[in-house]
Amino acid sequence: MADDLKFTVQRPPAYGELTDVLPGLFWVRLPMPNAPNHVNCWLLDNGPGWTMVDCGFNTDDTFELWDKLWRGLLRSRPLQNLVFTHAHLDHFGLASFFVKETKATVRLPLAEWLNAWKVWHEREEGPDEQFATFMKRNGASDDDAARIMGAQRPSKYLGLRPPREFIRIRDGDVVTMGKREWRVITAGGHSVEHALFYCERDKILIAGDQVLSHMTPSVITPAAQPEANPMKEYLDSLARLETLPPDILVLPSHGLPFRGLHDRIAQLREHHQARLDDVASVITGKTSAFVIAQEVFPRVLYANPRQAFGESLAHLNMLASLERLTRDVDADGAITFAPA
Repeated sequence: MADDLKFTVQRPPAYGELTDVLPGLFWVRLPMPNAPNHVNCWLLDNGPGWTMVDCGFNTDDTFELWDKLWRGLLRSRPLQNLVFTHAHLDHFGLASFFVKETKATVRLPLAEWLNAWKVWHEREEGPDEQFATFMKRNGASDDDAARIMGAQRPSKYLGLRPPREFIRIRDGDVVTMGKREWRVITAGGHSVEHALFYCERDKILIAGDQVLSHMTPSVITPAAQPEANPMKEYLDSLARLETLPPDILVLPSHGLPFRGLHDRIAQLREHHQARLDDVASVITGKTSAFVIAQEVFPRVLYANPRQAFGESLAHLNMLASLERLTRDVDADGAITFAPA
């Protein structure tokens, strides 16, 4: 597993420490209030200023660490560009603060920017009636849905309002960051239009959450798109990334920088195949995402029902696309699966 990879460091730096990775490229590791307890951000030296890739959660701890850096080691030159791999709050939460304070230019894919606004507008609602209906369509009883909804609380860690202005980046674009040229690779599965950045000259991949060193990125079918197949999108993205050289330096958003991209892709593919087989093995008759969530993700179901239902549906929809299961929607909209 991860022991097969070649790590550039054996242990992570302290939170908020500016760590050299390569000339003109620095690593800042920031704390998170929940698992996996940290996120990696990258600073690239443009000469007259800085480009930052991802910026961390909107928490006091993150703010204080950035404030110390910008008043200290980074104070002589401004932040010019904010670039985002995707709009999950551990990567994007402080974006508007930096824009307000520095007037930095923001770059990210369009779908990620739109998703950030969706999250912002829903920030204080938590799971709503649409999500309750989604659970019931996927096998939860009225009582099950009421108990799960009753167990939810608004998040304590909300992102700031997304920046109103940005520059869109697309798959295949070439952007300059830190005196290097980087090709944008967009990928689905973990988020709707996740951006990775590949420097061909120096063989570096800023991988975001798409390829992590010690973890498997979450792959979730959202309630807004119950027929989506994010598992296929994720596995397709691994096939695309496998065309990159095997010895490149991978800079993930969680975990440690490493070499061994193809080995890690093989491990991730093997993990998902095993999980698909596990889900398929427990299905002997008609079933639902709620039954699978109870069977496979029981500890997550009440703590994070979006993840439990979303991961269950991601596996079921993928198995249906492979014709290992059939998917049926009855006249009332109830969604069930059965062995093909």
